[in-house]
Amino acid sequence: CDCNGKSRQCIFDQELHRLTGNGFRCLHCSDNTGGIHCERCKEGFYRHRERDRCLPCNCNSRGSLSPRCDNAGRCSCKPGVTGDRCDPCLPGFHTLTDAGCTQDRKLQDSKCDCDPAGISGPCDSGRCVCKPAVTGERCDRCRPGYYHLDGRNPEGCTQCFCYGHSASCQSSGDYSVHKIISTFHQDVDGWKAVQRNGFPAKLQWSQRHQDVFTSARRSDPVYFLIPIFLICFTAKFLGNQQVSYGQSLSFDFRVDRGGRHPSAHDVILEGAGLRITAPLMPRDKTLPCGITKTYTFRLNEHPSSNWRPQLSYFEYRRLLRNLTALRIRATYGEYSTGYLDNVSLISARPISGAPAPWVEQCVCPVGYKGQFCQECASGYKRDSARLGPFGTCIPCNCQGGGACDPDTGDCYSGDENPDIECADCPIGFYNDPHDPRSCKPCPCRNGFSCSVMPETEEVVCNNCPHGVTGARCELCADGYFGDPFGEHGPVRPCQSCQCSNNVDPSAPGNCDRLTGRCLKCLHNTTACNCNPMGSEPVECRSDGSCVCKPGFDGLNCDHAALTNCPACYNQVKSQMDQFMQQLESLETLISKAQAGRGAVPDAELEGRMQQAEQALRDLLREAQISEGAIRSLNLQLAKARSQENSYRTRLDDLKMTVERLRTLGSQHQDRVQDTRRLITQMRLSLEESEAALQNTVGGSGLG
Repeated sequence: CDCNGKSRQCIFDQELHRLTGNGFRCLHCSDNTGGIHCERCKEGFYRHRERDRCLPCNCNSRGSLSPRCDNAGRCSCKPGVTGDRCDPCLPGFHTLTDAGCTQDRKLQDSKCDCDPAGISGPCDSGRCVCKPAVTGERCDRCRPGYYHLDGRNPEGCTQCFCYGHSASCQSSGDYSVHKIISTFHQDVDGWKAVQRNGFPAKLQWSQRHQDVFTSARRSDPVYFLIPIFLICFTAKFLGNQQVSYGQSLSFDFRVDRGGRHPSAHDVILEGAGLRITAPLMPRDKTLPCGITKTYTFRLNEHPSSNWRPQLSYFEYRRLLRNLTALRIRATYGEYSTGYLDNVSLISARPISGAPAPWVEQCVCPVGYKGQFCQECASGYKRDSARLGPFGTCIPCNCQGGGACDPDTGDCYSGDENPDIECADCPIGFYNDPHDPRSCKPCPCRNGFSCSVMPETEEVVCNNCPHGVTGARCELCADGYFGDPFGEHGPVRPCQSCQCSNNVDPSAPGNCDRLTGRCLKCLHNTTACNCNPMGSEPVECRSDGSCVCKPGFDGLNCDHAALTNCPACYNQVKSQMDQFMQQLESLETLISKAQAGRGAVPDAELEGRMQQAEQALRDLLREAQISEGAIRSLNLQLAKARSQENSYRTRLDDLKMTVERLRTLGSQHQDRVQDTRRLITQMRLSLEESEAALQNTVGGSGLG
């Protein structure tokens, strides 16, 4: 069954075979898929990319025209309705019903057809009034240098950032919405409490309410704080938060003393030498006493976001790139207590899921590369290294046009200095053994460093990510399994093998690097030993027996269950039975004619024979289809055997590489010992020289 891995059952459809040449239709598609081959999402589901899972559209039944949505998860809305799920009314409309939203009487006489996300006010003059960064007769397009039309943005669209190197960008399709949160379900989650002068205060965690709180006896405020040193362990809320620009920071807060007014420094963000503050609410309001409220702050420089001082666009982006502290005021006045919960920062990450269209994809000019033009291209360097990705990239000044360090400008090629024998290559490059004065890029993904094996001149990656190994970082290390390059199907990052702590993690080959099957079990335990063709891809039972697929039997699912053949066999058997019945009827008819027990009309006899011939042709066609499937299976088995031989060869090569590394290690140890002995001899010689010098000086003084 050709069901894209979403079903193991199919039926033969005669009409489908006549129309397409392939008559097998899949049944019971999984993961919310449908279609003849489970090739598309069911109605009411979508996927952003081809390999993603199908996600629910969740279209509002009242506001949407149908339960279907596009590949970005956006539903088709009824008149007057907007939003990805078709649940809010457009500006100038109200009251969502089964017919959509009702238009305000004032706008019913207007002939405007404006995009509500791009307009700054009502269309009184018959023409759409666009927001500052929006253009078009309908206010439905971003101006050049801007992207992502968003109704929540006062400007309408976001200015291209690209670290100031490009004014051409669009929404990236590779990022999905991600929430960075602290819900305090188990502990304080890395938060601290500090006084205004920076001295620590006591922070407590409530197991009952699952929040954090701190108190003050004096009027000086105490703050909740995510400190900078946590960046070493987690990027939560701090570090590079560029992809949170224009999004929201929110938290639940309550204070137990009423009548207090907010201050200008209730929320503080610090980073890149910059500091901005904002009040919890307008200064003329008072904080509610003992009532938990959700406070939300938009992360941009627009005046409506209430951050002070008001930064420029690039200053605000620079602050978010290196966020070093987040402070939230906890106490207001003497003997007050503040409570914090559900801190949330809207962010994005490069995985599948709900799209995050506010993340940009820049079109970089010559000399720049990267999604945000944050890197210098090969052959270019920073004009000023201290500016980092904000610095301008200029051509390298190397003889012969050689490559240089993108930050320092140092040339790698030996042509720059004819006295050197070997170029000083940067990380991600190596010396060509046949031309050691030049540098070549490592054949490793993601720019990992590499080295050249002296005996074979093979280039080997030597700085693979954790859990990854191989000459090209293409294999999972011992104790990990997956397929990092997708050589055997979809890309699967290397992850730790789950062997219930019953293997020696330091033992090589303790689990299968491709499937994760545990191989060297301890403590009288063993791994599942299931036939992969006949068993379901799940763990075996506690007694070691496997969960078999239909048509297979046995402890390891390696025997055919004759009492329960697959559904496709039942179809062939049914047609065979029909043919045998027609053949027996035809034989009876001929026997009667031969025995003279009644004349058989020629038309009837010919009709019966034609029916038998048609049944035989159908049966032969089914046999040919089955024969084709068998040939395909044999080809797959032959390919698997070929891959097995290839793996054995690669394993032998890997063993030889390990032996070479061991030999090199021994040689390295010998050199270390020789160096240590030489240092000892030099130290003794130095001490003797020092003693002789002292004797000489002493003798001169006496004279």
